[in-house]
Amino acid sequence: MITRLIAGAALAALLAGPALAQAPAASPEACLDQAFELAQAAEKKNLDEAKLDKLEEMLTKMEAHCDSKELAAAAAVAKEIRGVIGN
Repeated sequence: MITRLIAGAALAALLAGPALAQAPAASPEACLDQAFELAQAAEKKNLDEAKLDKLEEMLTKMEAHCDSKELAAAAAVAKEIRGVIGN
């Protein structure tokens, strides 16, 4: 589950390519990078299935906000994700 989200976020980051390096920190690409980092952090934890399911939903929601350029909403979801994974 989380691996699928990580792969999707990695692909998005690769497609962003050079634009990612030049983009401001508050960009959709940076937002997707943050989702990718959170997914990696979650994968390193030994979380139970219920938490993993919840995280998958939250990461999908965050990525949707990033894609829609709703960066404040994505940041709010990221904060919730950090609470679930303990970061």
